[in-house]
Amino acid sequence: MSFFKKLYIYQKERFPILIYGIYIFCIAFAVFCFCNYSGNLEINYYKLIPMFFVAFLQFFIIRIMDEFKDYEEDCKYRPYRPVPRGVISLNELKTLFIISMIVQTIITLFLNFSGFIWLWILWIFFFIMSKGFFIKKFIDKHLLLEVFLDEIIIIFLGIYLASFIYIGKNIWIILSILYIVSWVVEIARKIRAKESEEEGVKTYTQVYGIPKAIFILFILETLLMIFSVRIFFNIKIMYLIIYFLLNIINLLFLINKTKKLAKMTELFANIYIIIIYLSFGLLII
Repeated sequence: MSFFKKLYIYQKERFPILIYGIYIFCIAFAVFCFCNYSGNLEINYYKLIPMFFVAFLQFFIIRIMDEFKDYEEDCKYRPYRPVPRGVISLNELKTLFIISMIVQTIITLFLNFSGFIWLWILWIFFFIMSKGFFIKKFIDKHLLLEVFLDEIIIIFLGIYLASFIYIGKNIWIILSILYIVSWVVEIARKIRAKESEEEGVKTYTQVYGIPKAIFILFILETLLMIFSVRIFFNIKIMYLIIYFLLNIINLLFLINKTKKLAKMTELFANIYIIIIYLSFGLLII
């Protein structure tokens, strides 16, 4: 099997380029729009391209690092995944990891030299995160603490992306939204019906039970709604309607607990997130 065929299978199962690409573009787009608006700058849309590529590669190397971290567990509990079943090796992923970091460096040196320090800070945090903050055994026993610490990386990524445009005093607003969104994505993707749970796979519904997991998601989506209404007050009705629909789906899953409703919970959460990110375009129209 050719390397490109291996890579195609791997991305299809573990890092779908189209799905991840849309989500990551929305992140870059939101930061781009907010920073241009915050700094009242002349808009250079070409900067969106390197911002997207660097962000995409950062998510990709996070995925690769997870393959190394989870290799033993995957071999034991999830042998159907590409790495355990031999479709692609850890050494091949390591090569892609190195190439991705080299490309990030080149893009930064030529198109965002002033942000090079933020790229290094991002990498340093990523290294610490990959080591389980040197308290891995403790973190593994506290799932929410793990999410709290891991998702901080999106803040450093957000600052690095902002360095392409402008880092102003109001940067905390977009960083807060990025952080809350990353929580919503993480929680929503691990909301499952009982029949979908797998041995050795920690989900929030498995660890906390469906009612508590849905309550955590409800709190996060409520915080996101509050931030969104504050920023986009003129279209608050749209956000309130979507928020209302989100909670109907969450409530239905809480009542019926079916596999289909679990998937809809994740789907509607992601749609809400994409709408919020794209709404930042209204700031620069």
